[in-house]
Amino acid sequence: MNTKPCPSPVACRLWALACLLIALMLCACSKESSKLSPESPTESRKLQTHKLDLSGLVVETLDINQDGIPDQWRYSTKEGQLRYVLRDINFDGIIDMIEFHENSQHVRDEIDLDFDGICDLIITYQDGRVVLKDYSPDFKGYRYGQQIFDSQGHRIEVRRDTNGDGTFDTVEHYRPGEEEPYRIDNITR
Repeated sequence: MNTKPCPSPVACRLWALACLLIALMLCACSKESSKLSPESPTESRKLQTHKLDLSGLVVETLDINQDGIPDQWRYSTKEGQLRYVLRDINFDGIIDMIEFHENSQHVRDEIDLDFDGICDLIITYQDGRVVLKDYSPDFKGYRYGQQIFDSQGHRIEVRRDTNGDGTFDTVEHYRPGEEEPYRIDNITR
């Protein structure tokens, strides 16, 4: 495993800070407390680095902050197709973000925004654009907020669990490019 230093210390620090700020802005949620349980007992949102199939992959490491310790790991097939990018955003030695790639296409991110080892935000991509964000406003790691995007990347729906029972009970409808919903509906089961 070879560790490559970042080409410019200033650029690398700015890159790391930008990644963290983008991840925090993507969440767009509050830290209100809640007594949630997962929607499904088999669904775990914790970053599961041990479930990544790294067998047979070639790893390249980068030392973003030039402290001699790798901060980013890029796993590719022997043919050069990118599979995973693991990032230590806050340089504490623990992976905070995992990018998933299929046929070198970016398909999903799992991000621990508050660095507690629990995934707080999952972003799903299709053809290079965001189509879905699942997030945990209480930072407990349970999925109870969801943003849906149209083919142009505009948010069109937000589903929320407003009463803390682990299921979505409201849906907000948005017009492309607008920040305020034009309609809010209750979801009944």
